[in-house]
Amino acid sequence: MRPASLCFTIFGDNFRDLNVKVWVGSLIRYLGALGVTENAARVTFSRMVQQGLLEVFRNGQKSYYALSEQGKRRILDGVRRVYNWEEPRWDREWQVVVCNVSQLERETRERLRHELEWMGFGSLGRDLWVSPHKRYNALRQMLEEYGLTNRVHVFTALYEGPQFMQDDVHHAWDMEDVARRYDAFVVEFSSRHQMFHQKMVMGELTAEVAFVEWRQLVHEFRKFLFIDPRLPTELLPPDWIGNEARQLFRRHHEFLSPLAERYFYEHLELLD
Repeated sequence: MRPASLCFTIFGDNFRDLNVKVWVGSLIRYLGALGVTENAARVTFSRMVQQGLLEVFRNGQKSYYALSEQGKRRILDGVRRVYNWEEPRWDREWQVVVCNVSQLERETRERLRHELEWMGFGSLGRDLWVSPHKRYNALRQMLEEYGLTNRVHVFTALYEGPQFMQDDVHHAWDMEDVARRYDAFVVEFSSRHQMFHQKMVMGELTAEVAFVEWRQLVHEFRKFLFIDPRLPTELLPPDWIGNEARQLFRRHHEFLSPLAERYFYEHLELLD
């Protein structure tokens, strides 16, 4: 597990107020429980500051970290999508992004692609991205951050054919691969859910162990934000495995939360 991703998971899943400034010692403690060394944690924090995702504050001899505006945007979008239990409703309209990527520097092209995939857009070609969801606000903020507002065009459109929409879905997203990954998630975490229930019954489930499992669960499930666009039911195959995976995630998360939160707050120090 990448320390930066774990850090995002901790901020996004544990803080209702994303303006908090967290003592570096608390963050090191949390990441340490997840197998990240203190040195690796400090290097990660420094890189995230350089990337504009975190800001650092000093109070005497202590350092505190807070999310930047860019970091908040990424986390808010991710949290909303991870914990959105409702089935997506669709008005049969598509949001379409058009950008001539050949005019952009390679690094900018990769960052734009990464951001669009994170938001759930799929590619119908080098310059054309689509999503059945309206994400214009998050899209606009991202384009402003990268200085691309004059290089990208955004439309809302109805699909008129001549192919079936499902054909375009399979072209834009590899849903067979998404299904395979969801199936692996269900197999693994169904077993883990049963095992942790047994630990609880036997009195062997500690707050730290629950915290580690809690964070690993969210960390693994967040990966689907990059590959699963959460398509409307009309565009999915029958008995979509993603629904079962989401229900399992919710059950296991709610089971672990009380003990995991106890560990979290026992080791939390904020800058007033």
